Amino acid sequence: MFHADRLAHRFGLVAPLSRDWSVRFVIERKSQMITFIETIEVPLPVGDVFERLADMAELHRWNPSVTASRRTGGERFGVGSTYESTLRRGPIRVNVCSTLTGVEPGRSVTYEGSIAGFWSIDTLEFSPSGTGSLVTFRNESRPPAWMRIFSPLVNAAFQPQARRAVEGARRYLDQSID
Repeated sequence: MFHADRLAHRFGLVAPLSRDWSVRFVIERKSQMITFIETIEVPLPVGDVFERLADMAELHRWNPSVTASRRTGGERFGVGSTYESTLRRGPIRVNVCSTLTGVEPGRSVTYEGSIAGFWSIDTLEFSPSGTGSLVTFRNESRPPAWMRIFSPLVNAAFQPQARRAVEGARRYLDQSID
């Protein structure tokens, strides 16, 4: 017997709208969003860290999943500047188009863009910490409508990739110290 209520509960979904084979699920708004947040501490001044990580054109230098990145329009590192990055996931390469939507020099940058139907908001926040800096990496992605029922699975697959990017940033910044 098919138990839609159990399936809905297991995957964090709201109860089904009907109990027939045309069962439709309504995903809770918060479960539609794929979220990653991680903070690292590095022994460099905030200004240096901001300069090395904030410009999306330099993403390929520290994110191991990115094979190329470049500015495609707008002023160098200004709100409205556009960027294109090539992301490698196994044998697949995907182009990511992003726009710099917010910048507070030395404090934060926010990019918004699309990747394979996902809408993504990436924010890096920088703050002083003792003799170094804290960097908080925040990503919120919304999958396309047809994929939202799989958000918990996609989120689980996304987390390790995001952690690799953060570790890549840490290694890149550590090289700056040497």
